[in-house]
Amino acid sequence: MPASLLAAFRRQKGLSQEQLAALSGVSARTIQRIEKGTVVAHPATLKLLADCLEVEPELLLGKGPDMAATASTNKLVPLFHGLALVGLFFPILNIILPGFLWLLKKDEQPEYDRQGKQALNFQLTMSFAFVPSVLLLIFFFPVGFPLTLLIYFYTVVMCLLNLFRSINQQPVRYPLSFAFLK
Repeated sequence: MPASLLAAFRRQKGLSQEQLAALSGVSARTIQRIEKGTVVAHPATLKLLADCLEVEPELLLGKGPDMAATASTNKLVPLFHGLALVGLFFPILNIILPGFLWLLKKDEQPEYDRQGKQALNFQLTMSFAFVPSVLLLIFFFPVGFPLTLLIYFYTVVMCLLNLFRSINQQPVRYPLSFAFLK
Protein backbone atom coordinates (compact mmCIF):
# COMPACT_ATOMS: atom_id res chain seq x y z
CA MET A 1 0.00 0.00 0.00
CA PRO A 2 1.35 3.44 -0.80
CA ALA A 3 2.21 4.93 2.54
CA SER A 4 0.22 8.14 2.26
CA LEU A 5 -3.10 6.68 1.03
CA LEU A 6 -4.33 5.45 4.40
CA ALA A 7 -3.30 8.74 6.00
CA ALA A 8 -5.01 10.74 3.23
CA PHE A 9 -8.30 8.89 3.59
CA ARG A 10 -8.06 9.07 7.39
CA ARG A 11 -7.52 12.85 7.28
CA GLN A 12 -10.31 13.23 4.75
CA LYS A 13 -12.67 11.68 7.31
CA GLY A 14 -11.26 13.96 10.01
CA LEU A 15 -9.93 11.11 12.16
CA SER A 16 -6.73 10.86 14.15
CA GLN A 17 -4.78 7.61 14.19
CA GLU A 18 -6.09 6.91 17.68
CA GLN A 19 -9.70 7.53 16.65
CA LEU A 20 -9.34 5.21 13.65
CA ALA A 21 -7.79 2.61 15.93
CA ALA A 22 -10.73 2.82 18.33
CA LEU A 23 -13.26 2.54 15.50
CA SER A 24 -11.56 -0.28 13.62
CA GLY A 25 -10.09 -2.36 16.42
CA VAL A 26 -6.66 -2.13 14.75
CA SER A 27 -3.93 -0.86 17.06
CA ALA A 28 -2.74 2.71 16.64
CA ARG A 29 0.82 1.42 16.29
CA THR A 30 -0.20 -0.80 13.36
CA ILE A 31 -1.91 2.14 11.70
CA GLN A 32 1.24 4.22 12.18
CA ARG A 33 3.37 1.50 10.58
CA ILE A 34 0.99 1.10 7.64
CA GLU A 35 0.92 4.86 7.07
CA LYS A 36 4.73 5.05 7.17
CA GLY A 37 4.95 2.14 4.76
CA THR A 38 7.11 0.01 7.07
CA VAL A 39 4.60 -2.89 7.01
CA VAL A 40 2.16 -4.26 4.46
CA ALA A 41 -1.38 -4.47 5.79
CA HIS A 42 -2.96 -7.90 6.13
CA PRO A 43 -6.08 -8.15 3.93
CA ALA A 44 -8.32 -8.51 7.03
CA THR A 45 -6.74 -5.40 8.57
CA LEU A 46 -7.15 -3.56 5.30
CA LYS A 47 -10.85 -4.51 5.21
CA LEU A 48 -11.39 -3.26 8.79
CA LEU A 49 -9.73 0.06 8.03
CA ALA A 50 -11.57 0.48 4.72
CA ASP A 51 -14.93 -0.20 6.41
CA CYS A 52 -14.25 2.48 9.04
CA LEU A 53 -13.17 4.97 6.38
CA GLU A 54 -16.16 4.04 4.18
CA VAL A 55 -14.02 3.28 1.15
CA GLU A 56 -13.30 0.16 -0.85
CA PRO A 57 -10.16 -1.73 0.22
CA GLU A 58 -8.88 -1.40 -3.36
CA LEU A 59 -8.77 2.39 -2.93
CA LEU A 60 -6.42 2.01 0.03
CA LEU A 61 -4.16 -0.02 -2.24
CA GLY A 62 -4.30 2.67 -4.94
CA LYS A 63 -6.02 0.37 -7.41
CA GLY A 64 -9.48 1.93 -7.53
CA PRO A 65 -10.86 4.00 -10.40
CA ASP A 66 -11.64 6.90 -8.06
CA MET A 67 -8.01 7.71 -7.24
CA ALA A 68 -7.73 10.31 -10.02
CA ALA A 69 -11.03 11.86 -8.92
CA THR A 70 -9.85 12.04 -5.31
CA ALA A 71 -6.61 13.73 -6.35
CA SER A 72 -8.41 16.30 -8.50
CA THR A 73 -10.99 16.89 -5.74
CA ASN A 74 -8.22 17.77 -3.33
CA LYS A 75 -6.86 20.36 -5.75
CA LEU A 76 -10.15 22.20 -6.30
CA VAL A 77 -11.62 22.16 -2.78
CA PRO A 78 -9.37 24.96 -1.40
CA LEU A 79 -10.72 27.30 -4.07
CA PHE A 80 -14.12 27.39 -2.37
CA HIS A 81 -12.50 28.83 0.75
CA GLY A 82 -9.86 30.94 -0.99
CA LEU A 83 -12.24 32.69 -3.37
CA ALA A 84 -14.20 34.01 -0.40
CA LEU A 85 -11.10 35.96 0.68
CA VAL A 86 -11.25 38.01 -2.53
CA GLY A 87 -14.69 39.17 -1.49
CA LEU A 88 -13.38 40.56 1.76
CA PHE A 89 -11.69 43.29 -0.24
CA PHE A 90 -14.40 43.63 -2.92
CA PRO A 91 -17.82 43.42 -1.25
CA ILE A 92 -20.33 40.77 -2.37
CA LEU A 93 -17.65 38.82 -4.28
CA ASN A 94 -17.24 36.75 -1.10
CA ILE A 95 -20.60 35.21 -2.02
CA ILE A 96 -20.56 35.48 -5.82
CA LEU A 97 -17.19 33.79 -6.53
CA PRO A 98 -17.60 30.69 -4.31
CA GLY A 99 -21.27 30.54 -5.34
CA PHE A 100 -20.42 30.53 -9.02
CA LEU A 101 -17.77 27.83 -8.50
CA TRP A 102 -20.23 25.78 -6.43
CA LEU A 103 -22.94 26.04 -9.11
CA LEU A 104 -20.47 24.86 -11.75
CA LYS A 105 -18.94 21.99 -9.78
CA LYS A 106 -21.56 20.77 -7.27
CA ASP A 107 -22.74 17.90 -9.48
CA GLU A 108 -19.24 16.62 -10.30
CA GLN A 109 -18.21 15.47 -6.82
CA PRO A 110 -20.12 15.22 -3.52
CA GLU A 111 -17.14 16.87 -1.81
CA TYR A 112 -17.48 19.95 -4.05
CA ASP A 113 -21.12 20.23 -3.09
CA ARG A 114 -20.39 19.86 0.63
CA GLN A 115 -17.43 22.25 0.72
CA GLY A 116 -19.18 24.82 -1.47
CA LYS A 117 -22.23 24.82 0.79
CA GLN A 118 -20.09 25.21 3.89
CA ALA A 119 -18.22 28.19 2.44
CA LEU A 120 -21.37 29.83 1.10
CA ASN A 121 -23.33 29.33 4.33
CA PHE A 122 -20.53 30.95 6.30
CA GLN A 123 -20.19 33.88 3.89
CA LEU A 124 -23.94 34.48 3.86
CA THR A 125 -24.08 34.38 7.66
CA MET A 126 -21.21 36.82 8.04
CA SER A 127 -22.66 39.13 5.38
CA PHE A 128 -26.00 39.21 7.17
CA ALA A 129 -24.20 39.96 10.45
CA PHE A 130 -22.09 42.65 8.81
CA VAL A 131 -25.04 44.79 7.64
CA PRO A 132 -26.43 45.54 11.13
CA SER A 133 -22.91 46.14 12.44
CA VAL A 134 -22.35 48.79 9.75
CA LEU A 135 -25.66 50.43 10.69
CA LEU A 136 -24.53 50.43 14.31
CA LEU A 137 -21.22 51.88 13.15
CA ILE A 138 -23.06 54.78 11.55
CA PHE A 139 -25.59 55.45 14.31
CA PHE A 140 -23.83 54.24 17.45
CA PHE A 141 -20.08 54.27 16.79
CA PRO A 142 -18.79 52.97 20.17
CA VAL A 143 -20.63 49.67 19.65
CA GLY A 144 -20.65 49.48 15.85
CA PHE A 145 -16.95 50.00 15.25
CA PRO A 146 -15.65 47.13 17.44
CA LEU A 147 -18.47 44.86 16.26
CA THR A 148 -17.69 45.54 12.59
CA LEU A 149 -13.98 44.90 13.17
CA LEU A 150 -14.74 41.71 15.09
CA ILE A 151 -16.96 40.33 12.32
CA TYR A 152 -14.47 41.29 9.61
CA PHE A 153 -11.43 39.77 11.32
CA TYR A 154 -13.36 36.66 12.39
CA THR A 155 -14.35 36.13 8.76
CA VAL A 156 -10.77 36.59 7.53
CA VAL A 157 -9.35 34.22 10.16
CA MET A 158 -11.95 31.52 9.53
CA CYS A 159 -11.46 31.72 5.74
CA LEU A 160 -7.68 31.43 6.08
CA LEU A 161 -7.90 28.66 8.66
CA ASN A 162 -10.28 26.60 6.52
CA LEU A 163 -8.28 27.29 3.39
CA PHE A 164 -5.23 25.71 5.04
CA ARG A 165 -7.34 22.90 6.50
CA SER A 166 -8.66 22.03 3.05
CA ILE A 167 -5.17 22.15 1.56
CA ASN A 168 -4.00 19.71 4.26
CA GLN A 169 -7.10 17.53 3.73
CA GLN A 170 -8.38 18.16 7.22
CA PRO A 171 -12.05 18.66 8.07
CA VAL A 172 -13.35 22.15 7.48
CA ARG A 173 -15.37 23.84 10.24
CA TYR A 174 -17.18 27.13 10.21
CA PRO A 175 -18.60 27.78 13.67
CA LEU A 176 -21.30 30.43 13.97
CA SER A 177 -22.70 29.84 10.49
CA PHE A 178 -26.33 29.24 9.66
CA ALA A 179 -27.19 26.50 7.15
CA PHE A 180 -28.94 28.45 4.40
CA LEU A 181 -28.03 25.78 1.85
CA LYS A 182 -28.64 22.24 3.01
